[in-house]
Formats: sequence, structure tokens, C-alpha cells
Amino acid sequence: MKILTILFFILTISPSKVFADEYLDFGMDLLSDKFTAFEVKHDKCLTMSKMNQLSDSSIVTLKQLPISVGEALGYLHLKAMRMCVGDEYTELLQVLLDLENENKTKQNTFVTQEIDKIKLLIFSTSELRAQKQYDSLPVEYKNKLQRVEGIHQPFDMINAFERAWL
Repeated sequence: MKILTILFFILTISPSKVFADEYLDFGMDLLSDKFTAFEVKHDKCLTMSKMNQLSDSSIVTLKQLPISVGEALGYLHLKAMRMCVGDEYTELLQVLLDLENENKTKQNTFVTQEIDKIKLLIFSTSELRAQKQYDSLPVEYKNKLQRVEGIHQPFDMINAFERAWL
């Protein structure tokens, strides 16, 4: 009976510590599940992009644009890939941010390292540069790019670039 009283006393004094570990454990399991689902979907989208080559008429349209538009083409490819992995990407980000927020007060080194690893895997370091390149394009270039058939779905970007400008 004394042991139960002591255990009850410990649990009532520090319930947040007990639950915090449970939340982190749950969050890590959920993060692993969401990351796996994201990887599976991303692989499917990547396979789809390798099979989807832009049409000859789309390449003719790209050839009318300067080679500097190539980086913006990369941004549109990344955007199409994000649309393809949509729900899985969103769910992964939600869990990632929730877990990161939960860990701010706990400062669990393992959790922090796992979050950082996943961030490195899912965020492109060059995406900001590519978006800036796209955003700084003249409106007429953006309009031409947006009208290219197949540009809003995962496509073989390297093939498109080589056929258009090399």
C-alpha cells in the first residue's frame, strides 16, 4: 500500500514530465509513420516525373525563352512534385512542426537530431533561389511557362532542359 501511495504521489507531483515523454514518444512514432508515407508517395511521384517527358510542342515553347529561365523551370518542377505528394507532405510537416514545438521545452537531443535529419531530407536548399529566379522573371516569361503543357505535373526536368537549351 505504501508503494502505491508513493507512486500516486510521484504521478500527481509531476504529471507533465510523465506525459511529456509519452507525447514525444507518440510524436516520434507518428513522425516515422508520416515520413515513411511521404517517402513512398515521393518515390511514386519521382518515377512518374521520369516517365513524363514534355511534348515536342512544349519544348518549342521553352526554346523561345532564354536559358536563364532554366532555374525557374526547376522551381516549377519542385512545385509539381510538392503538388503530387500533397497530403503526405502536409501531414509530415504538421507532425514535424508539432513535435518540434513540443520538444522546445523538453530539449530532447535525440528528437532534435531526428527532426533536423528529416528537415535536411525534405527541404531543398536551392528551392529559395529557384523561386526567387521564377518570381523575378518578366510576366510574359511566366505566362509562357505556365502555359507549357505538362508543367503542372511531375515531369523530367533534366530532359526538358537539355532538349530546350542544350
